[in-house]
Amino acid sequence: MITVIAAIIKKDDKILIGRRAPYENAPGMWELPGGKLKNGESKKDCLKRELKEELGIDANIGDLYTNYVYEYPQISYDLWFYNVYDYAGEFQYNAHDKLVWITPEKYNDYNFLPGDIPLLETLKDNYAW
Repeated sequence: MITVIAAIIKKDDKILIGRRAPYENAPGMWELPGGKLKNGESKKDCLKRELKEELGIDANIGDLYTNYVYEYPQISYDLWFYNVYDYAGEFQYNAHDKLVWITPEKYNDYNFLPGDIPLLETLKDNYAW
């Protein structure tokens, strides 16, 4: 099982999503920014590192929003999603070729990684921040 930590980066009534660049795994798929947990790393430290690597930002990692296991046919992912309310820096395109802000109910307009969809459904159904 692979543990992945991802960010729900919020601005006004929107969340940030990224399209995976052509040189990444699953190119062209949309996702919430984040990445794989390394041995000995805390979940919040992982997310802080991943956001710096992927987006070039220094993020203040907030509370855990939710976590669940998502089963693909050949592999399982232990997914952890944290709220991120503020950050410093300008976005860079290190892992994504496109970044957009969307309201959660619009997620069906994008081809998301399947593991993110349960979270997006929850955000859409509980959309109050």
